[in-house]
Amino acid sequence: MDVKATASDSAFIQGRNARLYGKPRSECPYTEGTEEHAAWMQAYEEATDSEANG
Repeated sequence: MDVKATASDSAFIQGRNARLYGKPRSECPYTEGTEEHAAWMQAYEEATDSEANG
């Protein structure tokens, strides 16, 4: 199965990584109201410190 990443997948990964690396929510590069912004924020909220610590 060949699954291609979408822009929102990328935003999701970026948001998760931002949280894991201790960056603030204000680091979100996407415009509020866009799918990418929503994905970034969702990932940021879902990421936990325990994930960062392995």
